[in-house]
Amino acid sequence: MFSKKNAYEEKFKNNEQPEGISEALPKTAAGSPGVNTILKGSKLIGDINVTYDLEVSGDVDGNITSMQNSNIVIKGVCKGNIATKEGSVEIEGELQGGNISAGKNVTISGKFNGGEVKAAGKIFIDGEFNGRLEGNDIEIGANSSGKGEIFYKEYISISKGARVDVQISQAKQGLQEVKAPPKTMVAEAEPAKLSFKNE
Repeated sequence: MFSKKNAYEEKFKNNEQPEGISEALPKTAAGSPGVNTILKGSKLIGDINVTYDLEVSGDVDGNITSMQNSNIVIKGVCKGNIATKEGSVEIEGELQGGNISAGKNVTISGKFNGGEVKAAGKIFIDGEFNGRLEGNDIEIGANSSGKGEIFYKEYISISKGARVDVQISQAKQGLQEVKAPPKTMVAEAEPAKLSFKNE
């Protein structure tokens, strides 16, 4: 019995499929370690804090937050806010009633029916959206439909075929008042007069 267990362990270590097991263990979503997954058919109620990439194929009723450079992919349905400090967010499924904040890019090929999307990098939409978009570069693909407000800093593109009802504004960096350092006054001083007495 012990030798059989050791044989199984050895085959798993070598990525071989042990005899008597019809399927090998599934890999993570991205095929690499460090990816958290919520599988299709699962439902999670509550907030999630992640330090690695996250792929949601099921349903989440809560906020998803990462203070790292984690990427977040929603293939199922999420009801809540999504925030990643240094990563990207991709919505292939649906985000209902929440905001997105990303340190890099945001891609929406599914549905975004929420408040606002803020991205330090690029926002690419090729799905449905309803809300406010704010990013450095914004690209609206041909398969897009939606309404809301768009604030871009550098670049905006709307492809032929997109069905959008939006108000577009260029977000300008606030002007900062630069004060000149105060001038220092240097008074010319006369050399000190020294007198010596010889006694």
